[in-house]
Amino acid sequence: MSNVWKQIDVIEYINCDECANDLKRDNYKLSPWIENIVKINNFQFKNYEFPIRLVRKHVHEFGFDKAIELQDIYKEISKYGFELVPPEIAILVRKFYREQPTGEWLRFATPLNSMIDSDGVPHLPKLGKAIGYYFIDTYWAYPKAIFHPHNEFVMVKK
Repeated sequence: MSNVWKQIDVIEYINCDECANDLKRDNYKLSPWIENIVKINNFQFKNYEFPIRLVRKHVHEFGFDKAIELQDIYKEISKYGFELVPPEIAILVRKFYREQPTGEWLRFATPLNSMIDSDGVPHLPKLGKAIGYYFIDTYWAYPKAIFHPHNEFVMVKK
């Protein structure tokens, strides 16, 4: 059984734009891609079944011992009974992960094509801490994007 890493019991925002603006006011660093994706997608916080329980898993915990494509990781996530994280929830979690160690970049398994920028490029969010700041950035989310056994993803526990 996977341990819950973060649990969301309530959401104080109506939409992701409010959340992003709050993050910026609190001196979090949002990449231009995150800002663009939030602006053009108008993600809303509604219709969630609480609690939302998030777990972290390394790629090797799904049985992969070499580089693997994102689409294959996502198949295993589903087989293991986990769900992908809605994009707005991944962005919201930045507010609740203050204990992040310096140098860590934590990726969120969001649905493919759920975070497309104005150039048509799909992304998945990642949280990082470096140079004294907390970041929310992105990584490419092509089905054939390559990840390694040490990479870690966040997903929803049913």
